[in-house]
Amino acid sequence: MNKAKATWNATIRNTSRTKIFRVTFCVRAFDPSDQEIRPGGNECVIRLWGSNWEPGSPLTFKGNQNIKISDEKTPVQVAKYTITATEVFDHSPNLRSMDVRCPLVWSSAIRVFADKKFRPTVMDKDSFTATYAYDGGRVDSGSTNFLKTYTTAYTGWTMIWESFRVDNASLYLREETPGTCTAEVKMSFAGFGKPMFGQYGWYAVESNFNFEKALLDSVAVQSKQAATSDLDKAISQLPAGPPKAVEGAAKPQLTITSEPTGAEIEIDGEFIGSTPTTVTAKEGSVTVKVKKAGFQPWERSLKLNPGDKRTLNAEMVR
Repeated sequence: MNKAKATWNATIRNTSRTKIFRVTFCVRAFDPSDQEIRPGGNECVIRLWGSNWEPGSPLTFKGNQNIKISDEKTPVQVAKYTITATEVFDHSPNLRSMDVRCPLVWSSAIRVFADKKFRPTVMDKDSFTATYAYDGGRVDSGSTNFLKTYTTAYTGWTMIWESFRVDNASLYLREETPGTCTAEVKMSFAGFGKPMFGQYGWYAVESNFNFEKALLDSVAVQSKQAATSDLDKAISQLPAGPPKAVEGAAKPQLTITSEPTGAEIEIDGEFIGSTPTTVTAKEGSVTVKVKKAGFQPWERSLKLNPGDKRTLNAEMVR
């Protein structure tokens, strides 16, 4: 047969001494001559996931699933299956501790997210938190591969995927120990598809943390480079004392838009992201610059008071 309905009932025990935050298992199939069966070039005919796996505890898998054994119409006999752990995280893969001050991690993260087509919607530098929208658009061609790369969405017969999108992302930084910054990235994904006997629609799909891990890898590299190349700046940003408590409701909010959109924003010389964006700004005088290739730079200076909610629209001129 080249298609089959697989039924499994397996228990796998964690024999290590550490808790496994997340684990991925690859089920591989072999024919009687011990040749691996790889439908569509895929190594795994089934993928299974587990999370929060305590030492000594079992993971039990039970279920039924339609799987594709071969792309050929010629019947294929499966002689055996093997199960291998392909990804094992003994810590949260969307959490990273860096030996760099959080202000430098913050500025590096803003650039990394912008390079990956993430646009900040709300930013708060005081608390080092930001939320992002994704301007990379939905993926129609090759969306199945994208789903396999970044999510745990099943891509077999029972679900037909046509599109994929990143709904949003969040960045959280905290400095519990002076000189060490912990960064956390959270992302939401959705796929447009049709389950068997269901209707087409957008369905939330679970992240496998590969996208988050890649972002944190880039942030870690750039943060380290920033700290190494500008040691004096890194030292100057060491706080003289504990941070002052600031009422979130009292902070000024500044919304920056542009025509056309997608222009780079700088506030007091610091890159913030691209338009449109809402940021939590400092009180007092600020200078906003908006730049886009092919257009003249746009600049405004203004004074912000506690509780202000201001909007600036940059009409770019070629």
